[in-house]
Amino acid sequence: MSPNPQSIRPRLHPRISANKLGEYLVSPPLRRQAIIEHQKYPNAYAAAYYGPARDDIIDYLVGHIDRAQLLYRAEALVSAKHETDYQRHSANGCAEAVLRFLDLEPGLDLQGMRAIHLLRHERLDVSGVSVSVVPDLVLQGRDARGRATMGALKLHFPKTHPHTPMSAQYVATLLRMHAKETMGTRGRVREDACVVVDVFAGQVVTAPRGYIRRWRDIGAACEEIRQAWPGA
Repeated sequence: MSPNPQSIRPRLHPRISANKLGEYLVSPPLRRQAIIEHQKYPNAYAAAYYGPARDDIIDYLVGHIDRAQLLYRAEALVSAKHETDYQRHSANGCAEAVLRFLDLEPGLDLQGMRAIHLLRHERLDVSGVSVSVVPDLVLQGRDARGRATMGALKLHFPKTHPHTPMSAQYVATLLRMHAKETMGTRGRVREDACVVVDVFAGQVVTAPRGYIRRWRDIGAACEEIRQAWPGA
């Protein structure tokens, strides 16, 4: 069954996803207004469109399936019976996303860390805005002295609003701060293991070593969102 766009109620309190916050930070004023409106009134179709591709890529990265099985799942999505145009377009889009991910995988370095999928994540409160970071994967490892280290990975799919190198760095910085503030007990956060994968843009971006200025930019953007939130 296709998702109902009316099934997600308007959000009363300021809230934004990490990927959209990254886009917001590099967008002109009119696009910023549109982002706020779309976050206030979310669309269930947009949220679910690449869901199967996301789930399959996660299964692949955590080691539940191999490359051949990932390709088989992509083919099965396309060959399945589709009751609506939405389902057919989504299946084809997901299959394409899997192929594009595999094309860029050679540039994806998980720093020898183990990928795990957590079902729940806390949100970050930034200047009164609830920021939904939700890493697709948490990375765990050990440094040369045997101490626990960690990171996080986030996938990005939309073709119409791909990340720029700068917006991806903002999202990677959010991953770094989310890991530090909500999962710090898992180990020291490595910025080179906080990774944004923009599937259709074909880029893999890690968190920059210097984060203070970007974190200030993020805080200022969230303050702006809080003040501009419809009905706030």
